[in-house]
Amino acid sequence: MELERKIRMVTKSITVTYYVIYLLTIIAVVAIFFMTYTNVEVQRIDALSPLGVKISTTYLIYLLVSIPVALYSFHIYTVKLRKETDEFLKFKKYKKASNIRLWVVGTGLIVGVILVYLLRSQSMIFTSAIAAIALYFSKPSAVKMIRELDLDADPNQMIR
Repeated sequence: MELERKIRMVTKSITVTYYVIYLLTIIAVVAIFFMTYTNVEVQRIDALSPLGVKISTTYLIYLLVSIPVALYSFHIYTVKLRKETDEFLKFKKYKKASNIRLWVVGTGLIVGVILVYLLRSQSMIFTSAIAAIALYFSKPSAVKMIRELDLDADPNQMIR
């Protein structure tokens, strides 16, 4: 019973980070919406200009590198954490690694949404969608935590 409570607390903390990232993305979208319809003058960048191509390429490389690296390094780290005997330290390290993974992937989503507005490029919409999907697959849950850390808790009790 104590283990399930600790798992729920850690999962809730990580879930807050997950939803904060989506909240920041929605705030960026709403701000862009108001800037568009109130005719705020923002220097737009032509997507086909040399600067636009450099920004698009840099963002695309960031996505193509950061998402797999974040997901794979998190997986490797959780495999190492399975051997940790101190439960408190294991949960603390898992929480930190999970938050880092979320912020690395979430930064790609937030920047992508802003670049959609600045570049007015259809490819930026799709790359932002890729980041959103990667963030969705990083959504924390108690069942995932039990499986990733190979804990003795019953995953069926954690589903609500």
